[in-house]
Amino acid sequence: MSSVNRLASREPLEEILKSRAEISGIEYIKDILASMSSIVCILNKQNQIVFSNDVLLQKYNFDLEKNILGVRPGEVFKCVNANNETGGCGTSERCEYCGARTAFEEAWSKMEKVIHECKITSRKGDEIYQLDLEVSATPVTFESEYLIVAINDITEQNRKILLERIFFHDILNIAGSLQGVIDLVPNLCEEEQETYLEVAGSLTEQIIDEIKAQQQMIKAESGELQVHLRILNIDKVLKKLGDHIRFHNVSHEKEIKILNHTESKVICSDETLLTRVLLNMVKNAMEAVRQGEEIVLEATDLADRVRFSVHNNTYIPREIQLQIFQRSYSTKGNNRGVGTYSMKLLGESYLKGCVDFTSTEEAGTTFFIDLPKITLD
Repeated sequence: MSSVNRLASREPLEEILKSRAEISGIEYIKDILASMSSIVCILNKQNQIVFSNDVLLQKYNFDLEKNILGVRPGEVFKCVNANNETGGCGTSERCEYCGARTAFEEAWSKMEKVIHECKITSRKGDEIYQLDLEVSATPVTFESEYLIVAINDITEQNRKILLERIFFHDILNIAGSLQGVIDLVPNLCEEEQETYLEVAGSLTEQIIDEIKAQQQMIKAESGELQVHLRILNIDKVLKKLGDHIRFHNVSHEKEIKILNHTESKVICSDETLLTRVLLNMVKNAMEAVRQGEEIVLEATDLADRVRFSVHNNTYIPREIQLQIFQRSYSTKGNNRGVGTYSMKLLGESYLKGCVDFTSTEEAGTTFFIDLPKITLD
């Protein structure tokens, strides 16, 4: 049976309770699972939880029968893709690239132990969390066939490694460019020196900006980031972004067009965080286009919201679109993958906006953030 057909239906609670009773009757099974420090659950053929050790219940303060029995792992972790109209966890288009579902399917098909990493974007209320999980799935047969699934949370470990790797990678690149410019200055005429010193100043600002960005991400993920709202002039916000990107290495022989179609020309937001979100959008767009091409940074009114958008003429393949906001996922190599994730985290959890994108072969790609029109009391 295909995974689509198998996950389209679920066993009723009475069958789940029968499976639980069957497993509970196996000698030492509770003691064995209780001795494990990992979250361990047992799934039926529909990937529903029929048994769990106490780690899962204690970690999330769940009631077994009310919160766990009959649900699927992605639903326990509040995965944003598990709440869909196609059948829940494992059934949406985005689930096709889920490491947990891949582990389950391979284990069922090969009837052998499989381990995969799984990245889950979890939403609890207004808060967004990125979870990195190591999922081990092992088929077993009691009276029926089941999967024993062990789940280790490796979020903090992966986050620390990734942020440090990206931080030092970017800092070293910019510092190398700065050193190159400084080495050239003594051999240039006065007019050329002035131009190159301007470039050096811009590179210095970029180094400072990267350090601040690192600090912001650490605070944002720990929930310690403070939001400072004030009235911002949209023209100035857009101009600042244009000036910032002008000497960035991703902008070499590329252009940025800036448009402001808003009526009020102002918005109430946190300037530092809004600039961070838009700068990531601008950098991504610049990296996507070729020399001689341009991107468009634009602000427009949308009823009770203001939309800031960045457009480029390239298309993002569908399989990449489905994973675009996951931390550490990137098409640009191992040292990337925080930009789009931070857009979502900062733009939605802290600025209370909506961050998304569209991408088609005909129209290209547009990333945007919609922010509510609010006023200071």
